[in-house]
Amino acid sequence: MRYRTFIDAGYMTGSGAVESAHRTVIQQRLKLSGQRWTTLGEQQVLSLRVAKYSNYWDKVRDLTRNAA
Repeated sequence: MRYRTFIDAGYMTGSGAVESAHRTVIQQRLKLSGQRWTTLGEQQVLSLRVAKYSNYWDKVRDLTRNAA
């Protein structure tokens, strides 16, 4: 990897941001006390949380309203 090129361009090269997002988006919800998840259920909840934290929640809301 060309670290200097990416750093000079302002890109993050460390894993801290990804690890923090994993803790915020995934672990906070799925590791609550007493939670049990199927793979499908996990994926559905995570997809919604990713949309929320990526500022796409309005699109999700509009899609669900139009589908009803």
